[in-house]
Amino acid sequence: MLFSTKPLLNYQQRLHRLRIVAMLGLLALLIPVGILLALAYQQLDRQHLADYQRDATELMQSINRKLFKKLTLTNTLGKDAFNYYQQVYNPLTNSPQQLLSPLAQLQSLQDSPGLVGYFQLDQQGRFNSPIWPYTLPQEPEMTAPAGPQELSAELITRKNIASHIFDILSASDSFSTLARAHQNTESELFTLSLHSPDYFIFSRRVDMAGQKRIQGYLVQRQVYLQQAFSDILELKSFRRSVLIEITDTRQPDNALYLLYEKLANGQSQVSYPGAADPRFIQQPILTSRLHYPYQDYSVSLSTANLPLTTNMLYSGILMLGLVAAIFMACYGFYRLGIKQLALAGQQLNFVSSVSHELKTPLTSIRMYSEMLKDGMVREKAHRQDYYGFIFAESERLSRLINNILQLSQISHQQHYVRPAYIRLAQLEEMIDNKVAAMLEESQFRLNRKIELADNAGTCVFIDPDAFVQILFNLTDNAIKFFDKASIANPQRQQLDFIFRPHPKHSQMLELEIRDYGLGVSNEQQKHIFDLFYRGGDELTRTTNGTGIGLALVKELVLAQGGDIRVVRKDPGLAVLIGFQARFE
Repeated sequence: MLFSTKPLLNYQQRLHRLRIVAMLGLLALLIPVGILLALAYQQLDRQHLADYQRDATELMQSINRKLFKKLTLTNTLGKDAFNYYQQVYNPLTNSPQQLLSPLAQLQSLQDSPGLVGYFQLDQQGRFNSPIWPYTLPQEPEMTAPAGPQELSAELITRKNIASHIFDILSASDSFSTLARAHQNTESELFTLSLHSPDYFIFSRRVDMAGQKRIQGYLVQRQVYLQQAFSDILELKSFRRSVLIEITDTRQPDNALYLLYEKLANGQSQVSYPGAADPRFIQQPILTSRLHYPYQDYSVSLSTANLPLTTNMLYSGILMLGLVAAIFMACYGFYRLGIKQLALAGQQLNFVSSVSHELKTPLTSIRMYSEMLKDGMVREKAHRQDYYGFIFAESERLSRLINNILQLSQISHQQHYVRPAYIRLAQLEEMIDNKVAAMLEESQFRLNRKIELADNAGTCVFIDPDAFVQILFNLTDNAIKFFDKASIANPQRQQLDFIFRPHPKHSQMLELEIRDYGLGVSNEQQKHIFDLFYRGGDELTRTTNGTGIGLALVKELVLAQGGDIRVVRKDPGLAVLIGFQARFE
């Protein structure tokens, strides 16, 4: 009994409530589904990024291994290799032999990209390089006779290399710094002792014949790192172009950049831009530090916005399809609700109309029959008029009841229609017998015409009872909605029945039933065959009717395998009915 005191809602209130329910239902579906779809899409995006991060991690591992390997290989250099000459035992002469040190070969510098040269400091802090036979900056007088011009040029080259190494170490005060760095160390392995924006200085402390010495080599920082990364990148195959930034954390403004580009032909190339390319910093991939002894260097990898993968594309299409399906389902529910509300309103109108349609003739029949029963009508002519009126009203009730019964059959998808081929002449007789009286009583003229080459042998596939009911309903509508108050021309009170070949199907016959009334509007034409539909003009509202006649006509035509449509005329309206036919 909770809602028993609430009044019934009208159409507008129900429509408003339906809209609220539909909107809430849509939100209730879209919000959780949207969250789930967004999470799923983010998961796919993270998985896509994880593939790039996995490749970047493998690259960093390879870089660290390569840098460690390069440092480890230098530990195999002999202690005496840092002298200009080496004492080598010659088994053939069974005596030592003085040979040029392998580090004194000019070719050794050319084969190592970024390598500036090797150096050595003795306990007194004197500098020498294996590339030059004398210490620097002092240089003994060269008393030996001058050799060939090629030798003199080579010596000049050697001296320039050694002086260059000496100048670099002197400018950065590296001599004293290296001495302090190795003062307490006992390891004879190379380590990165000093590094600047331009150079790396690797050194070790060794013991040679009881004397402590510092041995090392100098490399250009940019070339050294770029070469190490390039060697690895050439062996890798990233899916897209990747920008690599190498930054000294103590001097972040002095960064190095490498750009791995994926070319259109499937090949790749590595370049060295001077600054970060804005195209390839949109999606960070990985940031990591290099391993010892390069732990002060951070490496960042980035690329352009990640493209959609096939899975992401299919998932996006599925998401859009699911959202569209939800929208369509909610919209369908909303439209169905509107139709149900409209149908409920039409049914209420139908009940009201049927009540009125039944009450009026029953009241008239009862009144006239009581008058006849009580003997109030004494003249025979008047009694005949009353009998005729009672008969006409009873027929009207019969047609109304038949329509309602047919409506019930339509609702249960039951059509008691048994069409068969009937001569066209019989249909003409039906029109003359069944329709002519109705038209004559309403002062309408019947125009029947046949536009067929051979109508004698034409047979129409039709159910006679259904055909008669179609004729009655269409004729009754034409008469009922002819507004005599608005149409002053009495010549328009006529109805045309025209048989002609069907314009689209050669095995069909078309019947045109045309009136010359006020016609219908575009909106009314769209709904003219809808169940319970009645037009909203003043004439419709003041005219008796239930709104099932034309809907029933359409169902009966379709049940016989025909088609039906409405065409507006000037003036009037034409109903075009197609029936299957056989032309003999």
